[in-house]
Formats: sequence, structure tokens, C-alpha cells
Amino acid sequence: MIKDISSLFKKTSSHIIAETIKAGGAVLGLEVDKFNGILVKNDKLSNLLQDEIVAKAGVHGFISTDELPQYGINLDDKKKILKAFSCGKDDVVVIVADIRAKAEAALKIIEQKISERQAKTKGKPKKTVKPAKKVKKTNPKKAAKAKKAKKTKPNKAKKTAQKKKAKKR
Repeated sequence: MIKDISSLFKKTSSHIIAETIKAGGAVLGLEVDKFNGILVKNDKLSNLLQDEIVAKAGVHGFISTDELPQYGINLDDKKKILKAFSCGKDDVVVIVADIRAKAEAALKIIEQKISERQAKTKGKPKKTVKPAKKVKKTNPKKAAKAKKAKKTKPNKAKKTAQKKKAKKR
């Protein structure tokens, strides 16, 4: 759900947001469940969303709470934003500051694209990791004997075997 969070930025040090509000614009936010860190880690997705909202909504961009503190928005501002949406630790809020109609259009585009992405990934099976092969445990005494046997020269081993046979006769 899109919310107007302009009131949270009355005393902001963010020039972008302060100028937008001063000019009569609004700061809108959209909570995205279980999306924490994805917009920061997935440049391809972030760039796609950025290009879409610039082209279709005419805004300059968006900010996600994953990126904060940055752009003049401090940790206290971030906490207020997350609290306003009652976010869990895995949730993120996407923020757009512009003329209300443009900001709303941008967030609707972002909401749609993320919903499409989530629908695609829900049906796919998760990648599984194959279990590691079991390592045979060796008996230290047997390992020492095997190592000792390898050290002896083949000719010497044959001679000792022949001596043993000769003694048995």
C-alpha cells in the first residue's frame, strides 16, 4: 500500500526531499514484504525499475530503505519510515519524492514490476546443494603400515618374501 510519509521529513537534511516538499511535492512510500537487500544486490532489477519510472512516470528516481543512511536521510529517518509501515526485518520501503501524481505513478510501476518478479520466482524450485561425499576414515595403524610398505623398494620386498619361503621349506 502506498503511503504519504512527507510529515516524517519536516526536519530532514536531505536536500532532494526538502526541496520537493517545499515546492509542493510529496514523499510517498511503498512497503515490499520480504524484499530487504534485493534492490541493493540486484543491479539489473534496480536499473530496470529506475529506467521504467523515469520513462513512464517522469520522476528522477527512487530510494529504498536498504540504501539508508544516505542522500541526507539518517538512521533516525530510516527507523521512522520502517515504523510508519510496521516493517519486519525482511521488508523494505521504496520511496519516491516528486509531485504527488508522478510519485504515485512511479510507485505503482515499481509495485507491478516487483509483483511480476515475485510471481515468476515463486513457482521455481529452489536450487539445492548436493551433499558432500563421505570421506573414508582411515585406521592410523593401517595407514602407517601402508606408508611403510610403499617406502620399501620392490626388489627388497621380493627378496624378503623369497627368504621367508626358503625358511618354511
